[in-house]
Amino acid sequence: MTEIFRMPDVGEGMHEGEIASWLVKVGDTIKVDDAIAEIQNDKLLQEILSPYSGKITKLFVEAGTVVEVGAPLIEFDGDGSGSAAGDAAPAPAASEPVAEAAPAVPAPIAAINEAVEQEAAAPVEGKTAPVIAGKVRAMLTVRRFARQNNIDLTTVAATGRHGNLTLDDVKNALNRTGAPVAPAEAEVAPLAESAAVAAPAAPASAPAEKAGRVPMTPIRKAIARNMTSQKQNVPHVTLFEQVEVSKLMAHRATFKDVALQQDVKLTYMAYVAKALASLVKRFPDLNAHVDMAKSEIVYPEGIHVGIAVDTPNGLFVPVVKNADQKSILAIAKEIADLAVRARDGKLTPDVASGSTITISNIGSARGNWFTPIINVNEAAILGLGTIAKEPIVNEEGEIVVGNMMKLSLSFDHRLIDGMLAQSAMNDLKKMLNDPAYMLMEV
Repeated sequence: MTEIFRMPDVGEGMHEGEIASWLVKVGDTIKVDDAIAEIQNDKLLQEILSPYSGKITKLFVEAGTVVEVGAPLIEFDGDGSGSAAGDAAPAPAASEPVAEAAPAVPAPIAAINEAVEQEAAAPVEGKTAPVIAGKVRAMLTVRRFARQNNIDLTTVAATGRHGNLTLDDVKNALNRTGAPVAPAEAEVAPLAESAAVAAPAAPASAPAEKAGRVPMTPIRKAIARNMTSQKQNVPHVTLFEQVEVSKLMAHRATFKDVALQQDVKLTYMAYVAKALASLVKRFPDLNAHVDMAKSEIVYPEGIHVGIAVDTPNGLFVPVVKNADQKSILAIAKEIADLAVRARDGKLTPDVASGSTITISNIGSARGNWFTPIINVNEAAILGLGTIAKEPIVNEEGEIVVGNMMKLSLSFDHRLIDGMLAQSAMNDLKKMLNDPAYMLMEV
């Protein structure tokens, strides 16, 4: 009996997703719950599993295609027509190309299937990635990094699953060439370092010129939709502050090697996340959000700190769950892991959602103050700027050099009043000024 598997909704009201890669080909016989494709939606990259057993007789779309939920993906045990018994011929899936797609007309699915059938098993290390219908198997992050550094993907040895090129594959190839890494997109902005001491920034290469129109990716559309809604519907107020952090810097320097012995990179972001989690225990409104439809204030269970990560594919907010119950070292290790997973497109649903308050960072780009937009179902977001050496007046009335960290706290004025927000900011500054205060937190 012919079965048609359609694009599933993998959660959180997903409307569409991109077929990042096929894990099967026409002619394969699979079982229920076998992985059949990797899909990229507005939050994460994940595998989808087959609800059917049988032989694949048709793939409806190419890898790289954005597909609406409910559109046909795979025909099982059919004749290749795409029509199931009692089912009208399915409408074609959304064929909107992603931003990275080449302007050329996509190759017919039949050509792709034929190329896949002729392809040998997934390449082993030392062999280049298979080229299917003129394309190498690689995610958008990998393609962008390769293009930025002038690497021909067809010459790179592939070690990823099913012959996919990984970011590490391209980096290894780049290291062998000895070419300098392009600073614009070679790495995700160093989230873990968060706020670095200000120093003359290296000149960045000029961005590539762009012209014309390209479709928005699912991630970019979701960001645009959420940010527009939040800005229009939530009355934002932002407090701007700065705090002297010489003691924080000294504390980090003291324990940096201790952390490295445990394979942990001790970062300023870990201190800030711990301080923020401790803060919202005393100011629970910062950890809540407003439900206007029910005229209720929602106080969630747990304190879950979102860490905004800027990746080549867009902004992701992985979450450190129950951050108030974790040590600074544990938080540092988790943040580093989440940053790598976000960069590589390997976030899972359990860590890609559920934040109750968020930290956003522009300090790694030498930014100062800004007005971060509050995330959905939250009431506050803390923005981190750089740490800069500036003249300050100490308690003795002397002008000395201070290390000043810039802070920006945006809050929902429907729930949080200015006096409460400033009181919370004052307590946060106290903890960041002297980490000893964090030792007093339970």
